[in-house]
Amino acid sequence: MDQRAGTLSIETSRNLLLRRLAPHDRDLLRPHLEPCLLKSRQILHHAKLPMQHVYFIESGLVSVAARVSRDRWVEVWLIGSEGMTGIPIVLGDDAEPPLRRIVQVGGTALRLPSGVLRQAMAESASLRRMLSLYVQVVLLQTSQSGACNSHHTLKERLCRWLLLARDGLKDNSLPLTHSVLARLLGVRRPSVTSCLGVLEEMGSIRNTRGMVTVTNAQRLEEATCDCHRIITREQRRLLAG
Repeated sequence: MDQRAGTLSIETSRNLLLRRLAPHDRDLLRPHLEPCLLKSRQILHHAKLPMQHVYFIESGLVSVAARVSRDRWVEVWLIGSEGMTGIPIVLGDDAEPPLRRIVQVGGTALRLPSGVLRQAMAESASLRRMLSLYVQVVLLQTSQSGACNSHHTLKERLCRWLLLARDGLKDNSLPLTHSVLARLLGVRRPSVTSCLGVLEEMGSIRNTRGMVTVTNAQRLEEATCDCHRIITREQRRLLAG
């Protein structure tokens, strides 16, 4: 096991959901949580297959993607250290989840067998409530992002995505190529390259090969729409407690 993963525990967790657990809920999950390393491009869950494990993200970024054609996927929401991959388990419909979970930025996680989470939810109303609030956060993120994609410019959408990625990664440096960003946003690579150039000229990011670094988050927020603020406000309201 990688040394970074081996030192993880629920007591020192960076994951927002695990930090918010009541003591008795921690006791239910603690014996079954397994530290693991997340590698870039690793598929944590293939679409249309049973979900065997749930991953509570400690560091890194995981995309949940929907198929839009035979060989093309587009991101529908992003998971960082605020969340987990097991919403189908929470909703009780995990036999053939249609979405794919893939690591975009490598990191670490605490992994839990799906059956353990189902049993713990059956035993604990407080755990069910916590995870239901997280489902509400994800529903807001997906619906607001969908509205954003329909009505706002690519520059605004890209700024919103970079800010959400920065929030989830807890880091200003985002190791992502233009091709990856284009695929996640469902647009052409030259369009992303052009927008990144504009943002760099504004002094909000530094754009180098395989890396986008947020150098001025305030300028990036000024360049985006209200969608990032709406998403983060609801996350704080529902989960920051």
